[in-house]
Amino acid sequence: MLYTKEQKAELEEMAAAFGEYLKNSEYLELLWSDKIGYILLKLSIPDRSLPLAPVVIEDGEMLYEELLIEIANDVLEYTGNEHDRANADPLEREEIKKRCHPYMEQFPQYQKLAEDILMGRER
Repeated sequence: MLYTKEQKAELEEMAAAFGEYLKNSEYLELLWSDKIGYILLKLSIPDRSLPLAPVVIEDGEMLYEELLIEIANDVLEYTGNEHDRANADPLEREEIKKRCHPYMEQFPQYQKLAEDILMGRER
């Protein structure tokens, strides 16, 4: 079995919650495989390539972490800064928090993980 019934339900809930974000993202695609489960693709549209290896999602926590990090990276890309999350300035952190807030409310069980991502801490 790929996932427990609880894991599958949480992943489906998460996929639905992040659905609009995923739909609007130029760089991400979340796919289902009957063989290995959820797969997150990180795309390069101009090159029609996968610059990074596909991420096989193990559980809800992993998907949540991957997507919040992508949201944070979106903010950093938008501001045009070349630094990582750990070096985000206060305005960037505030924008990251604003964009992540709806997901933080929907998945309070991952509050600590979200705080680590917002502060730029690696896990």
